[in-house]
Amino acid sequence: MTMNGALPFPGLDDPHGWNSPAVLTAEFPGAGAVSSARGLAALYAAVATGVDGSARLLTEDTVTDAVKELSGGPSWSGLPDLGARWGTGFVVDSAFRRLLGPRSFANSGAGGQFAFGDDAFGVGFAYTANRLGGSGDQRAERLIGALRVSLGG
Repeated sequence: MTMNGALPFPGLDDPHGWNSPAVLTAEFPGAGAVSSARGLAALYAAVATGVDGSARLLTEDTVTDAVKELSGGPSWSGLPDLGARWGTGFVVDSAFRRLLGPRSFANSGAGGQFAFGDDAFGVGFAYTANRLGGSGDQRAERLIGALRVSLGG
């Protein structure tokens, strides 16, 4: 989490932890994106369906390619198969992370953050936490479950 000491350990070495201005502006490739839940949900909605009459950001064919399972099983580090499945750059619906269905495409972040889109349901969803969760954190799963129920699933 500290990148071999390059970053302060959140809450211990720095009172701001991951909310430190230096960390938030560091622009780490592949990590470090900063957004609100509303902004992330709008991004996924724009990918899935378009927003406010605009064309969607990814075509139906591109989303179809993105949700094809390409990776799953035991990890390279030897961890057992926990059920997570990946498409082209996205988490896809699986027993590990149940989404809305086979057209859902998602990504997660440290501490429980989670966002996804689904073009079949016309949904962009995001959850951002104000406190980091640990292993077994169910906050996003409960919200996704409530969304699924509200959509009749």
